Amino acid sequence: NRIEVGISPHLHAEMPRREAWLRATVEGKEPNRFRPLSFAPPAAWQDAGEVAYLPAEVAMPCLMPEDAKHFAAGWQCGGGTVCTVLATASGVRTKLAQCLLPKDSEKMFSGHPCLTGSITSNPGQPFNDRYSISGQFAAFATDISRAAYTCRPPKIGVPAGIAYRGCDDKDRAFAAFKPGKPMPNEICGLVGGKKFDICVATNNFDQCLGGAVNRGNRPACSADHFCREDYMCQSLPPDTPGIARVKGIGFCSPTYFIFQMRIDNHATPWLGAVRATMGAGFGAAEAE
Repeated sequence: NRIEVGISPHLHAEMPRREAWLRATVEGKEPNRFRPLSFAPPAAWQDAGEVAYLPAEVAMPCLMPEDAKHFAAGWQCGGGTVCTVLATASGVRTKLAQCLLPKDSEKMFSGHPCLTGSITSNPGQPFNDRYSISGQFAAFATDISRAAYTCRPPKIGVPAGIAYRGCDDKDRAFAAFKPGKPMPNEICGLVGGKKFDICVATNNFDQCLGGAVNRGNRPACSADHFCREDYMCQSLPPDTPGIARVKGIGFCSPTYFIFQMRIDNHATPWLGAVRATMGAGFGAAEAE
């Protein structure tokens, strides 16, 4: 249970800007003082006052045209993706959008968002913001299977939902990962379930790892292919069969799945709606 990639997409995009700044300073030139948005993709930093963004990868943030016009520079979605609104939030003018596959795309993969919604903000108690689902646009299978994608709901701890498909024998053998070929978007990683939820509530980590973790498809990630928001790149266990085929590649997990990074309160396993209190620890909640 450890992190495979220890940096964020923001730092990955920020490093070229800092390198260009340092290079300009050493050469006695005026550095490019443009400050990009924290969720912007990497850019080519050359002449002062100019910035050329690289296309954003799948599931990375983007700006809708009506929002992009309010900023000095924007970027495009790459890889055949389309900037798609995932949620609106009360009190926030900018829509929350990501570069996603077109509807009914044959390139769907586990971890891809599948739901749109709206957020009712609570400025005084942000931990009590409320999210409501407004629609579904991907992963329409009604049941979990190894062939089709179903949409897992936000209530299990996955913002905007996630498309999910179980691992088949080829997935478990990492058959799609081939030397010299582009990295597939999904990998047979580790997933939790009801047993994991209950186990985490007890903080008994040994029991969680030993009896409540299964194999399941998740987004693949690496040092230059990042997870979408609220997920981190987790390493596969070293004793995973066939792991040599996927050296340097991990799978995207919610932050609470990585025990050392449990900065986000895990969805509680108890029945009924719950509300986190200001002093609540991991797994603590107050019934509404």
